[in-house]
Amino acid sequence: MKWLLVSINFQQEIYELWNNEEKLLTLVCQQGTGALRIATADEKRVFIIRKEGFLRSRTALRNEYGIRIGYLTHESNQDNWGIIDFNNEKFNYSIQKGVFPELVIYKHAEPVLICELSGNSAKKSGNSNHDSLVLVLSWYVFSSVAKKQIAEYA
Repeated sequence: MKWLLVSINFQQEIYELWNNEEKLLTLVCQQGTGALRIATADEKRVFIIRKEGFLRSRTALRNEYGIRIGYLTHESNQDNWGIIDFNNEKFNYSIQKGVFPELVIYKHAEPVLICELSGNSAKKSGNSNHDSLVLVLSWYVFSSVAKKQIAEYA
């Protein structure tokens, strides 16, 4: 899998998630509002992303109705590894630096998913947008959207 930064301006950033030669989803990040607009082949959703917590800050993903469906917590000052809690299931993640940074999601110390982050997204946008990419990827992979598509291919 691979995230590609398609377009960027002062109001929004547009990303696409690709798996080999197939586009899985389009993500539009609204800078001022924290709204994430997601379009897959058969579904369009709006999510809200925001920082929460006082002593231990975390980034939360909320659905259209304001219900928290997942969050991530950074385990260091470097924002490149931490914990994802999605649908009451915990995963670890790390973003490995390189020419094209890679996001690796682990379950019980075994890699579950590896996704390349666009080199453009690492240079033009900060680590805060990595939070959006990590949470949206988690929603896509661990939600019923991906399970429906996997069942169709089986």
